[in-house]
Amino acid sequence: MGLVIAVTAVIAAGCTSDSGVTVQDRTSTPSTGSGSDTTDSTQTDSTAATTTTEVLDIDPIDWGTCDDEEATDEVLECATLTVPLDYADPGGDTIDIALVRVPAESDRQGAVLFNPGGPGGSGFDFIANNGTAIQGEMGLQNFDIVGFDPRGVDRSGGISCVDDAFQDAHLYLDDTPDTPEEQALLDESEQGFTDGCRANYGDTLKFYSTEYTARDMDAMRVGMGDEQMSYIGISYGTYLGGVYASLFPDRVRAMVLDSAYEPNGDTVEEQYLTQLVGFENAFDEWAAWCEEDAACPFAAVDVGARWDALRLQLDENPLTDEDGRPGNQSTMDTATTAALYSESAWPLLADALARAEDGDPSGILSLADDYVGRSDDGTFASLFQSHAIIQCASGIVTQPADDPEGLLAKIKEQAPRFGGDITLEDLVPEEGDLDGCTELVGETDVVELDYAGDGPILVVGGTNDPATPIRWAEEMTAELGPNAVMLTFTGEGHGQMLRSTCVTDVEATTLTDLELPDEGTVCDPDPAVEEPAWWGNLPIPAEFSEASLPALTAMLGISDTLGFASSYTTPLDLDAAAAAADSGMAAADFQMLDEFDLEIDGSTTYRYFSPDSELLIVIVLGPEAFDTEELSSAKTLVPDGESVVIYLYVPS
Repeated sequence: MGLVIAVTAVIAAGCTSDSGVTVQDRTSTPSTGSGSDTTDSTQTDSTAATTTTEVLDIDPIDWGTCDDEEATDEVLECATLTVPLDYADPGGDTIDIALVRVPAESDRQGAVLFNPGGPGGSGFDFIANNGTAIQGEMGLQNFDIVGFDPRGVDRSGGISCVDDAFQDAHLYLDDTPDTPEEQALLDESEQGFTDGCRANYGDTLKFYSTEYTARDMDAMRVGMGDEQMSYIGISYGTYLGGVYASLFPDRVRAMVLDSAYEPNGDTVEEQYLTQLVGFENAFDEWAAWCEEDAACPFAAVDVGARWDALRLQLDENPLTDEDGRPGNQSTMDTATTAALYSESAWPLLADALARAEDGDPSGILSLADDYVGRSDDGTFASLFQSHAIIQCASGIVTQPADDPEGLLAKIKEQAPRFGGDITLEDLVPEEGDLDGCTELVGETDVVELDYAGDGPILVVGGTNDPATPIRWAEEMTAELGPNAVMLTFTGEGHGQMLRSTCVTDVEATTLTDLELPDEGTVCDPDPAVEEPAWWGNLPIPAEFSEASLPALTAMLGISDTLGFASSYTTPLDLDAAAAAADSGMAAADFQMLDEFDLEIDGSTTYRYFSPDSELLIVIVLGPEAFDTEELSSAKTLVPDGESVVIYLYVPS
């Protein structure tokens, strides 16, 4: 996410709110192995508290200087809020919730809380990296923009049933085991997690529910001294917002629920098929794009068949990287799922697969690692451990199939790739076996949504969203009552805040003016930025050679709806390449606005005004930039020892 944010900061500082800034969201985690993460439900959670924040002793939040490595922007402030572990026992054990905010610039009108999804995504990280862009692009200068790690996530008592070494040893296991050793690793992975949870948490895991996180949010409201709260939630964060609104309807000022996820009421068949089919359809769209785009590194007459062949090859003959890490079909599956969340990541997937065909698994490992929260040093965010526990504690589990044979046939027909490894055994638990959730947290139920407040709630659904198909947005809107309105987005991907100008404008209006769009409002994707008339006269130094680097520009968050770009490679080092580019700009009467730090070692960025007063950004990446964690997976894309220069026109 960091690279996209770096470029976002460059562009947002020089453009108006319709610049089309891209913000990645890969924290949402669909279940693509044995069905989607949904369940039938009843009204109340078995851990439902009898207390409210009104009777709790919530101290004012004491904001101060941040000392977190993610919170480097000087404007950020950080704090910790102590809340009950069990709201039914407010005098018992407590848990500390980590918060970060971009303070209101003036005339503070309240706070906008944010959750990026998951469950298990870090709202702290997201706002530390994106908060200023959200505040500026959405016109929220009179509001604090507040991110937090929900209970059980990272800094807020992140769930740790197993350590990093165990996770790394059991990551990307072959889920179609061909040997007793492969089967043993799969068994060891599941049992090790269960045993670790029991040993480390006993019977307390039931307190990491969506309901209790919603109660934590109300404690934040009290701690900030606000009568009402505004909120932005993405993916699972929409359900969290809906639960808050259902529990505390009078305390909702306004909500934006983007890419709605509603785990109530699905049939067993829908529980299994919804996300599997969503990702199957997204895969087909990606494959069609690659077949039609001559620049796609994985192009073929039948991209799907080429993908199938590579997957079989990696299953039978897995690759290993220089550290001995596996690049097998499981790695490839995870990488593919990760890239299908956003159309801007499609070139990354194509490049990663092409490299895997050539024996280099670094691309698929990079995509997969980013998705599961693994850093280059082998440490993990709590995402996948907290994801499982929060789902269980919230009652979000998949029910056994009444007709497993019939369901399996539908899975194979409707989702042949994403459901291809599901077997009848996966759909029929052995008699007497408890499901994993019941074993860890006991019996729980999903909280039903039922909003009776006056604050406007905008629900956003995408017609081509693989992770949260539009049916859930329709259902959530109906359940939240007359003060909820649905907005439809017709483009690709998951989570449209700051990706679509139209969606962002409607979301901003909901939060700033408390106005909802007309029912039936539809937003189409932003058009691709056209080449400016003066582009052919750009002063490109003779030492620069034009190069097609779509995967690299995708890593930087540069899409064709954001701006028009050309890439070049050069044997010049960072300083010499930057000087050559600047000399050409000056000679052609481009006025330098400033130099901007991308926060990538070995890089520099300049902003210029063209002779027509349009914004041009020049990004220079020296050879050292491709030795950094941020860009190491792109090193093989660039000639050894060379620099990359990217010219990016951004319309105002």
